[in-house]
Amino acid sequence: MKKANRKDLAHAVIFVVLAAVLIHCASIIMRPVHNSYGSTWDAYLCEPEDSIDVVFLGSSYAYCDWNPEIMYAASGLTGYVMAGSEQTPSITYWYLKQALKTQSPQVVVMEGSSFFFEMYQNYTQINLDYMPRGIDRARAILDAAEPDKRLGLFFDLYFYHDRWKELTREDIAKLITPASADVNKGYTYVDNVYDTKGSTPYHREPSKDTAAYEKHLEAFKKIAELCGDKGIDLIVTINPTFSQCSPEIYDKLEKDLTGIAPEADFMLLANSFDEIGLDISRDLYDGGHLNFHGACKFSEWTGKMLLDKGCSPREQTKENTAAWDDGAQYWLNLRDNAQSAAS
Repeated sequence: MKKANRKDLAHAVIFVVLAAVLIHCASIIMRPVHNSYGSTWDAYLCEPEDSIDVVFLGSSYAYCDWNPEIMYAASGLTGYVMAGSEQTPSITYWYLKQALKTQSPQVVVMEGSSFFFEMYQNYTQINLDYMPRGIDRARAILDAAEPDKRLGLFFDLYFYHDRWKELTREDIAKLITPASADVNKGYTYVDNVYDTKGSTPYHREPSKDTAAYEKHLEAFKKIAELCGDKGIDLIVTINPTFSQCSPEIYDKLEKDLTGIAPEADFMLLANSFDEIGLDISRDLYDGGHLNFHGACKFSEWTGKMLLDKGCSPREQTKENTAAWDDGAQYWLNLRDNAQSAAS
């Protein structure tokens, strides 16, 4: 090869590399900051490796209902809610696959209301766009995203190129400010109180799309197989909610899931308010989710339930134990102060 040709090739390679770096930096800046309401991958990846005992999966029913720091205070078990808004089981499988690259939990708890979702829900873009870049994210896009969203998910400047007028210092600081673990552990605080006076739980209709349901079950089979391969216990719950399907629907779901994975536990808790110690007059955020007060009670109950099932806290470093202790105290203080103000 002539010297001039080699020089041209080198310049072309340098140009391509610089262009890729600039596009990557622009994507980071233009993508909105996201640290609540699910898909909190940056904070999750800052957790010390193999330090999480329990990974919670699912939709908003997971990230509103489980506060891992409160669970830790009651049981010593560490946890993280790696869920996403209206997340379908197909996306949940890829979340689990990605989550297990840095953690080796004893148990995975999947909130199962997503089995009643449509094939695609409203927040596919958020669920997938904030996943770590890599082959699993690409496969998740092809497997679980609507066809018309795939281009933007592969090249997210397509979605966010017109945000430049809205940019803040926080957006630009993402380039130089490393992510860090936080006290939320994937939980999202909501404090509204749903008025249930004189009412009873209302009926919720699942999707009637049988193809969607079959795809959800196929995803669950992969979730169960992945847990089995890793030696992880799997529990599927239907969390306490004022929005309930019929007993026949729940019975069918339990039969279908345990038929696929007999080793998995299915826990129907939709109407278990008294058993858990929930007060429907003050512990619901809306017709579907628990508020902060309800999440505190349910998280404590969940921790004790997992201990009863044989889970035990793993040994942590002194530094990580201190971090969890501090985080738990933060949430306990918030709970106690709120209770004092209400009394």
